[in-house]
Amino acid sequence: MKFSCCIEMIYLEYDFLERIRKAKEDGFEYFEFWNWDNKDIPAIKRVMEETGMKLAAFQGNSEGRMCDEMDAEIYLEGVKKGIAVANELHAENMFLMSDIMQEDRSVKPFDRTVTEEEKRQASLTMLRTIAHLVEEAGITAVIEPLNTIVDHSGYSLCHTEPAAALLKEVGSENIKLLYDAYHMQIMEGNICDTIKKYSPYFGHFHIADVPGRCEPGTGELNYTNILKTLKETGYDRICGFECTPAGGSSSEVMRALLKKYGEI
Repeated sequence: MKFSCCIEMIYLEYDFLERIRKAKEDGFEYFEFWNWDNKDIPAIKRVMEETGMKLAAFQGNSEGRMCDEMDAEIYLEGVKKGIAVANELHAENMFLMSDIMQEDRSVKPFDRTVTEEEKRQASLTMLRTIAHLVEEAGITAVIEPLNTIVDHSGYSLCHTEPAAALLKEVGSENIKLLYDAYHMQIMEGNICDTIKKYSPYFGHFHIADVPGRCEPGTGELNYTNILKTLKETGYDRICGFECTPAGGSSSEVMRALLKKYGEI
């Protein structure tokens, strides 16, 4: 299987660009990060060229809410900028948030009442528009359900089934699902059966244990079984470690994880 590491949570002992180099030293071919608009994109590109590292994913939207029709124009403009960054860095995926994530990754509340159906319709309309753009650009956009119990209270897209239903209606191979086992264990459990049912929609896969969002082996999830199940479905895209190393230094933890799960 192919693995990436999220350098927003891993290798925090080092400055941002050095984290890419450390990931390479520890055996990774891919890395990922969150927002692009607070990063030095030319510098990241230089380090990627220097190391041969590839960008697995980053957050491709920058302003507004996907799920708010009043934000359609500003959200779409942000996505267009994200597409340009994706092309510059040759990213495998860019992930799209349905709500506004604040600096601490909490969800910015709406300033008015918006029904769940209104949010769904706004998201569907936006994804259909984005589908044409990413198809033309030759990249993949992924949407990610997040948990609302521990980390992101108020987030609009928080379960697998409605996310997959949106993708089915959009009907584009360039719009996929970012399935995060940490978030979905908190929200719905039943991880292996969900993978079997919905893996055709997966464009990216995130790994962290529950509780604590630390590395596999620190909590209740059996990632050996989870990743075997994922592999058996024919999934051939990237699995990203998006977790906080708790069992040692970042290098110690990540090298051990690659050794263990790289053999699946």
